[in-house]
Amino acid sequence: MNGIARIVLSILMLGLTGCTYLQGYVDMAKDRGLSDEYRAALNTWTRTQTVHSQFETKVTITSTLKSQAFQRAYISEYERIYPLGPDEKKKWEQTQVGLASDFTEFVFYAYIPEKEANDFDKRDSVWTALVVDNQGKRLEPVEIRRIDKITTVTEVFFPYINKYYGNFYSLKFKPLPGLGTEQDNLSGKSFKLVMTSVLGRVELEWK
Repeated sequence: MNGIARIVLSILMLGLTGCTYLQGYVDMAKDRGLSDEYRAALNTWTRTQTVHSQFETKVTITSTLKSQAFQRAYISEYERIYPLGPDEKKKWEQTQVGLASDFTEFVFYAYIPEKEANDFDKRDSVWTALVVDNQGKRLEPVEIRRIDKITTVTEVFFPYINKYYGNFYSLKFKPLPGLGTEQDNLSGKSFKLVMTSVLGRVELEWK
């Protein structure tokens, strides 16, 4: 087999692997008993990107924007699975909504083959994370926190997580215009969550 044939075969294999992974993710969400409504909300507010270099994966990041629309879907799904008493339900809902109104929060899962570079929460991290809107305005995060305790509930609600291969993080910003409202209406605006380092640049866009 000559060099060109090997390259073509490698590209085909990568394509097949990507399709298999995507189908596996969809099936996984269904198999875990998530409702159609929650899966639709998760899909609406989740973005993913993989950076390759010379047929090698440098980084894969999947992030969910915890908008109020997503939070409502999450609360509804949680209460469908875990019926709560009236008082407990009210207290839990108030806590979730209160947390969402104070910040714009993303949760993201990062897979990096070079595990020591999966250090988004470190002060001297190789990664820089920020939000850039469609007018070029940049916003730096208030907090980046690694979520060390990955429970069964977390894995079910965010089925793209694989705690044996990557890390899960919470990323908080000051409230972004158009989010944190009842309609989560960006009013024609868009923004990107940008994560960049010597390993590559990831841009996840919501609009």
